[in-house]
Amino acid sequence: MKLVRVPVILPFRIFLLAAALLLSPVLSPEEAVAEWGLEITPYAGYTIGGNFTDNTSGANLDVGEGGSFGLVLGLPDTPETQYELFYGFQRTKVTGGGTFGGETLFDLDIHYLHLGGTYIFPGEKVRPFISGGLGATHFVPYGSGLNQKTYFSLSLGGGAKIPISGHVALRFEGRGFLTILPDTTEIFCVSSGGAACNVRVQGDVLGQLLLMAGITFSL
Repeated sequence: MKLVRVPVILPFRIFLLAAALLLSPVLSPEEAVAEWGLEITPYAGYTIGGNFTDNTSGANLDVGEGGSFGLVLGLPDTPETQYELFYGFQRTKVTGGGTFGGETLFDLDIHYLHLGGTYIFPGEKVRPFISGGLGATHFVPYGSGLNQKTYFSLSLGGGAKIPISGHVALRFEGRGFLTILPDTTEIFCVSSGGAACNVRVQGDVLGQLLLMAGITFSL
């Protein structure tokens, strides 16, 4: 099935404007974190890195870096911990070296869906935290003869929350992702000139780093 690539325009200006409007003198810890419930955090970020080696051709395949966005849902467990559901999306390209000559092979959408948690350290104006999750990475390549694939992945990160009102906070985070590619895996099937060519890896991982900023709303 051939997928049609639809342009996505990230609302960075709207995001930055909202952040600017919400910035105000930071409240005391008691005012800022009292009675927090379900947290909803839309975010925008920048994703870096990602490559693997095709065992068949020996070519290095690189996943391009670029803008990304997503949503984090948090449910408090204790004053220091919470459960989290993380969704992330990146629209990028895969380029190759070696026999591919460094050309763009195809466009690629990467989706992350992780279930995990966060530990929040005590703080006054800034509340540092560490986060992690387990879940799946879903690859959606665009082009004739390219197949979607889903693999197990995990993530680990850290950052800080800055409360700015009773139910609003800024969230800054860096999070690393590792997608596990099983032995002798055909990641994508690339058709060229009527002949199919499978991109294969063996016991490889795809690593990426996300730098993100978001606005947390507590219900």
